[in-house]
Amino acid sequence: MIEKKNVSNANQAIETYIERVTELSQLGQKIPTNEELLTIASELGISDKEIASAQKQSQAHFIRAQGYVTLRHWDDAILELEEALAFNPFNLSMLHLLINAYLGRWKAKHNKQDEELIKFRVKQCLEIQPDDQESLKLLAKLDQLINNYKYQLWGITAFSLIAIGSGIGFFLLNNISLNLFSQNDKKIQSVKEELFKEIKQLKDEQKILYDQLSEKVKIQEEIDKDSQLQIEILKNEVQKLNQQNQELNNKLNNQHKSIPDVKSPKINNKTETKSL
Repeated sequence: MIEKKNVSNANQAIETYIERVTELSQLGQKIPTNEELLTIASELGISDKEIASAQKQSQAHFIRAQGYVTLRHWDDAILELEEALAFNPFNLSMLHLLINAYLGRWKAKHNKQDEELIKFRVKQCLEIQPDDQESLKLLAKLDQLINNYKYQLWGITAFSLIAIGSGIGFFLLNNISLNLFSQNDKKIQSVKEELFKEIKQLKDEQKILYDQLSEKVKIQEEIDKDSQLQIEILKNEVQKLNQQNQELNNKLNNQHKSIPDVKSPKINNKTETKSL
């Protein structure tokens, strides 16, 4: 029980230490010196061994923060990095990642406070290393994002004004058009009536022509039908004539066969010679 209580007290002291270091960093607009860190640890009763252990834990916070940044969980990443920096305030890699997390959250929410925190952390990086190019690049990226965001706002504003102006113009034009249309309603109605009359007349003429054509087609069909009937009658008559002709030919042939042949008398040449 005593050990658990001691561990709990130590954890509470470390959390208080982290809070005070974070507040000191943000309020003082600078990185706490080693003397200030030792003073805070001494006031909270944190031993050197506990500080060394907490510094190792800060690396775990840093690793977790990297995962959160990859997933774009900006708030979680920022909390992890602030705890990591409490025991490693001079770690540029942690500061760079924290600035990136602030940038990510700014792009999502466009919070003015994140802009100030980015500038503050960039200043801390330059205090640690005056020629830190990475922090300067991140600051330039922030400036570019801010300018792009302003251009977007201007574009949206301009588009809104154009849309409003177009709406007003359309409304006015619509009213003018309605007035013009109301003045020309009678003329348009008159033209419509004339067109309807002409269309009706054309339809009537078309119907008459259709009826006439139908009648002619019907008559022609009847004529064709009669002609076909006459042709059939003639065919039958021709067939009958051919049949009668064939019958007559058969009769003639039969008659020739029934008549006997008449033979001429033979002359006795010898008798005639003797008589002479």
